[in-house]
Amino acid sequence: MQFDNQETPRFNEIARTMKIDNQDFTIYYSNECPYVEYEVKELTEYAKKNNIVINFIKIDSLGKAKNAPCIFNSWANFYKGEFISNTILNANSFEKLLK
Repeated sequence: MQFDNQETPRFNEIARTMKIDNQDFTIYYSNECPYVEYEVKELTEYAKKNNIVINFIKIDSLGKAKNAPCIFNSWANFYKGEFISNTILNANSFEKLLK
């Protein structure tokens, strides 16, 4: 939707491909949901305990949001460079996803 005769907003090409270079499990997230920080903390602890690499990238600025590799800024899961879901994960759901 166009605002005040400004340029029509568009998703950038990165968001259109929904791919990243990183092959590790990577989560892009923002604080749009009040539970997000709790889940990030839980997953961080789970990853440390189980020797799993999870990269967390917080979308906390307009610039990061505009350059995010997907259209979901509240939570986006990538694995092996591919977008896999926008479901907010906790330790149990992450473990099920890996199986």
